[in-house]
Amino acid sequence: MSDDGTPYHRQGKPAVLAALLILLSGCATYKPQPLDTASPLRARVDALRLHAAPPSGEAGADYIVNPVDGLDLTEIGVLAVLNNPDLTTRRAQSRVSEAQVFNAGLLPDPQLSYGLDKPTGNTPGLVNAWSLGLNYDLIPVVTRGARVEAAGRQQDQVRLDLLWQEWQVIQQARMLAVRQQLESERLTLLHKMHALYSVRYGRSAKALRNGDITLDINGTDLTALLDTLSQINQLEQTHNQTRHDLNLLLGLAPGAEVTLTPLQPPTPLAREQVDAQLLSLSERRPDLLALKAGYASQEASVRAAILAQFPSLGIGITRARDTGNVDTAGFSISLSLPLLSGNRGNIAIERATREHLREDFRARLAQAQTDVDRLLTLQTILQRQIDDLQRYLPQLKTLVDRAEQAYSKGDIDALTFLNMESTWVNKRLEQIGLTQTSWENDIALTALLALPSYPRQPLLTLPEERKQAP
Repeated sequence: MSDDGTPYHRQGKPAVLAALLILLSGCATYKPQPLDTASPLRARVDALRLHAAPPSGEAGADYIVNPVDGLDLTEIGVLAVLNNPDLTTRRAQSRVSEAQVFNAGLLPDPQLSYGLDKPTGNTPGLVNAWSLGLNYDLIPVVTRGARVEAAGRQQDQVRLDLLWQEWQVIQQARMLAVRQQLESERLTLLHKMHALYSVRYGRSAKALRNGDITLDINGTDLTALLDTLSQINQLEQTHNQTRHDLNLLLGLAPGAEVTLTPLQPPTPLAREQVDAQLLSLSERRPDLLALKAGYASQEASVRAAILAQFPSLGIGITRARDTGNVDTAGFSISLSLPLLSGNRGNIAIERATREHLREDFRARLAQAQTDVDRLLTLQTILQRQIDDLQRYLPQLKTLVDRAEQAYSKGDIDALTFLNMESTWVNKRLEQIGLTQTSWENDIALTALLALPSYPRQPLLTLPEERKQAP
């Protein structure tokens, strides 16, 4: 009995109930979130998100897109980052790492225990026994710092991986914009030649019926017409795929029109400039920075595993009454004996993972160096090929014009003229193709070297969550 005559176990029940009420008051509540089944694609460019502010502390103006005067490659990249559906999914996924950092900083809850024993039989003088205890494990407190650091570095890795994914989307959007324009240019040339061949074939077919020309001339004109038509058909399929890929990347509906500004020739990079950029590549490129952050996170995980090898220590306080109506108060200490495990398995796993990440980083550096050298060499090859065509194509065009005059006068046969004209058309198409490849090579090289045309922070991360730019 207490001083007021109330049994202790009756006093303990209100305390337990009060503790339960306090715990329940801090619990999260469930609220359903219906699935949005509407398509996120927009019908017009001006309906897209067009603006993103740079991270606080980062130099430079806001990222603003003005679709009125057409979109250049920079604006195409910004639009893709702001509106790409896959990036929206990746951003939502990155929230998981934020929750993991929050979870890593939480300490375990204390354990509250209550027991009640009722004596059986008819032994006189016995009362109900009860016990009330509060216990706490101290090892999570010891490892908390390392766990928080590991989760924080993991969040850095997720943020940098998201930034690298944004760079990939920018690169892909710019390449698709280049392809769309140059495919349109090739189609324009082919349609022009198709119209010319159609008129020529119509005339030769009429002349054949009148007996003015032989069958081989009409057949040659028909062959040129069909060959050009085949090229148009194939290119139209490719162009359709390019247009739909670009629209989806920008978050646009398939039927939306994208107006692009005319392309200017890409600016070749000098090898000296590239070599200088390679020296500091691991300090600027997001995928390499992400691997560094992942390695730092794993270092903290190794330290946490080593700290966790020490004997698990738990302390507690108890209040109890036995069946003989004797009240007691005390404390308890629990200590695990690291005789069999000692967390050695987890330590070995964390160390092996750290070594794997170390080699992964080294392999990525080697791959980056090889890729950059390959693209730089390809840049030289493409420039030489483009220069050769620019040197000889005007001369070929002059010869074709003269041959056309000679053909109209009957001075050369149809096959000779058609071969010269087909050569000029194919070389002109090749020139456009080389320009497209040169643009794609330049875009890829700019991304691999982490040049300043790419953002240094994820564009749609909330300002308070942004960290200093790498």
